[in-house]
Amino acid sequence: MKIRHENLLRGLAVSTCAAMTASMAFAADYTMKFSISDTEIAEEHFTHTPLRAFEKEIEEKSGGRIEVQVYWSGQLGKTDSVVNMVANGLVEAIMGADGFASPYDQNIQVLGIPYLFNDRAAAYEVLDGECGQMLSDSLAAKSGLRAAVWHENGGYRNYSANTPLTSVEDLKGLKIRTMNNPVHMEIVNALGASPTPIPWQDLYTALQTGVVDGQENSLAIFRIPKLEEVQKHIIMDGHVYSPGALYFSQSWWDSLPEDLQEIVQTASENFRDMNREISTKAEESDRAYLEAQGVSIYDPTPEQKQQFRDLTQAPAMEYIKDNVDAEILSCFLEAAEVANAKSGS
Repeated sequence: MKIRHENLLRGLAVSTCAAMTASMAFAADYTMKFSISDTEIAEEHFTHTPLRAFEKEIEEKSGGRIEVQVYWSGQLGKTDSVVNMVANGLVEAIMGADGFASPYDQNIQVLGIPYLFNDRAAAYEVLDGECGQMLSDSLAAKSGLRAAVWHENGGYRNYSANTPLTSVEDLKGLKIRTMNNPVHMEIVNALGASPTPIPWQDLYTALQTGVVDGQENSLAIFRIPKLEEVQKHIIMDGHVYSPGALYFSQSWWDSLPEDLQEIVQTASENFRDMNREISTKAEESDRAYLEAQGVSIYDPTPEQKQQFRDLTQAPAMEYIKDNVDAEILSCFLEAAEVANAKSGS
């Protein structure tokens, strides 16, 4: 019995050792805590769907060496706070609009030039080229935030309110929520409205309680917090093409070996491509959905859009010239001119 008992103990020790070895073998070398402010939805969505694919691709292609932990619904905090944590290396990654990075690098504000891109094709060409990389490098050098790719944050930004919006004059005197982005605020000021920066997670309540009268976002972003419940009028002025970025902690990125950096970068580019495809496809259905919910959506005439351009572009450019690096500004203006000519719009 004693021999059998010893054999049993020996067998248990071997099994335990094997289990520990297997656990150690499959333990991730690196963790990517990834923050997103949205609540996850199962249906196809321009950020949710590519994020799930991004998570799967990184874990599979890294052989489990990187574990991606997605924190939905702002579990780690409000977006602006988490961006700060990413910049300081406390969280590895976050997805957010360009405006969340502008407090860390004023050059990001070049993306807020009104009516810079005639269409999506022109925007993609510029953002994926030398100018987009120059902007990413500037941000990383100044802040510790690495913008791996510039994806689409729902398309073009438009104004909404609870009063009819069918002209530039209808915006005068309204309190409009913006991100904490000085260029966006300059644009709102130029229209005779009052810009009011409010955190994204507080936007619904701010509109519901009348802290602000309106806001500006793409139709897809408008839908995420169900703003159709508290806003009934949209004017499709399309004042700014709205990019977002996958922001990584530069210190975390630098800690990755080169092969894992390549995996994360490729997955980021695949995220961007899927994001843009879904976002573009969803624009028509987003509009149909909102109109079915009782939202009045007005398309300004070419003459009215020119009014928007005339009122907003010059003041925004004056601010940008004083606050954005001349080389980066020249790159974007020149590249946009070339890309717009190609698009033929």
